[in-house]
Amino acid sequence: MGQHTDHLYKGQDVSHQSLTDNSHGPLELAHAKLNLGLKILSRRQDGFHDLLSLFQSVSLHDTVCVTGAEEISLSCSDDALSPGPDNLAWRAADLYRQQTGGGGCHIELEKVIPAGAGLGGGSADAAAVLRALDRLASRPLGLSRLAELGADLGSDVPFCVRGGTQLAEGRGERLTPLRWGTAATWWFVLVCPPAPVSTSWAFGELARHREGRLLSDSSPYSMLISSARGGCLDADKLWPVLENDFQPLVEGIKPIVARASQLLAETAPLAHSMSGSGSTVYGIYDDRTAARRAEVILRAAEYPVFVCTPVPEPIDGSGTPI
Repeated sequence: MGQHTDHLYKGQDVSHQSLTDNSHGPLELAHAKLNLGLKILSRRQDGFHDLLSLFQSVSLHDTVCVTGAEEISLSCSDDALSPGPDNLAWRAADLYRQQTGGGGCHIELEKVIPAGAGLGGGSADAAAVLRALDRLASRPLGLSRLAELGADLGSDVPFCVRGGTQLAEGRGERLTPLRWGTAATWWFVLVCPPAPVSTSWAFGELARHREGRLLSDSSPYSMLISSARGGCLDADKLWPVLENDFQPLVEGIKPIVARASQLLAETAPLAHSMSGSGSTVYGIYDDRTAARRAEVILRAAEYPVFVCTPVPEPIDGSGTPI
């Protein structure tokens, strides 16, 4: 399976020394997003699908630094990613410039979140660029306006602007902040098989399997999440009903994902599921020791593994909540 990558991301116990030493603009942490459950509902007239999901920021992150410049440019630690308009971070800078009439910028992007893994890495980078540019602006737009702009870039960008724990509906752009009834002290073990999944394929395949059947949001997961609006989430009730509509389809064509999910299940997590349309699967654990045991097992199977924790709200490079 190739070289594996192992990282511990515990809240603010992270180092971004490589950017800090050489950068003079604001640093922003672009946190990965986990889907704590995902229900795909009906297809809309605009071609998109309505969904219901609990979005959770986690401490795994990319790091973004933005400095003023005449034109937009981007340098990235991952040579496989485009440094131009195909990169969502570049497009975020261009959109901000169009909206404000400002100049260009140079974006320095240090990648850690795997691409095409269902963790929202590109969306997180775009949101971090918007926040960084707003910090540089003499007349900042504010987070609410940035979230509105983010919807033009991608369905996950509005969430990534603010992060935390939010109920996502519509395409994912209708967001309701939620809080946990008890402290979110769990540990996540993310397993990222090198088997990228096309989101468009996943939606198409799901539609084919359902053959036009009408869907409802009356599953135990949907009812529990919907009932939490304006209140507290009960993790003890959520974990047993966690589900992702894409997971059976993805595991059916990606044995490497199915095997990772099976190995996670054997480590006795509180719950395990898949994020987005894959390929990342994850387990949830009560404490660091249990998470580390699971990590060792998945590492032995040569899977890329990240150990991380929930992030209640986005933070900038200095660790200051925004």
